[in-house]
Amino acid sequence: MKKWELSPDVPGHVLTKYGDIVRRMLFDRGIASEDTAEVFLHPSYESLLDPYLFCDMEKAVVRIFEAMEAKHTIVVYSDYDCDGIPAATIMSDFFKKIGYDNVRFYIPHRHDEGYGLHMDAVKDFVTTGAKLLLTFDLGVTAVAETAYAMANGLDVIITDHHLPHGELPRAFAIINPHVDEQYPEKVLSGAGVAFKLVQGFIKKIRRVL
Repeated sequence: MKKWELSPDVPGHVLTKYGDIVRRMLFDRGIASEDTAEVFLHPSYESLLDPYLFCDMEKAVVRIFEAMEAKHTIVVYSDYDCDGIPAATIMSDFFKKIGYDNVRFYIPHRHDEGYGLHMDAVKDFVTTGAKLLLTFDLGVTAVAETAYAMANGLDVIITDHHLPHGELPRAFAIINPHVDEQYPEKVLSGAGVAFKLVQGFIKKIRRVL
């Protein structure tokens, strides 16, 4: 096997303490100093961006609190891929840790349903009395589905990382770095956005307590 070679557009004097593959990865992300590289490669919880840089984070966290206080059914709806599944897992672990079990998880079938928030599923959530729908790794283009849910007493909080296409859904809250001009980090995955929601919730609890 031919040894992986560093692309010539990475200056030879940059990040020399790292191997070629790591140097390439860092340089492609705009990281060109060892101090910045160390923060990137060895992050601490304290160094993470404030989740409340998302404009709708406060609304989303408060709405989840309200649903839990009222013991309402919360639906976690995530994509079926290698980003959506980890996002659902993050939320499953989170709700287990805080002891809230009135949560329903829904992952659409890859072949029978395909990607996205589906109207049939939304209608089922409404019929069965759910009051809060959280989407992960999808939802930013689900205009009609969100409108139906909101009009029928099912509040929708969209967390997504995909680019919007035209009109945004009129959801209760939208947490998406490509929608929120205030949030500086635009390359979060869907699971990363789920993590920011949990981080925001925990930060809120600490302030309350």
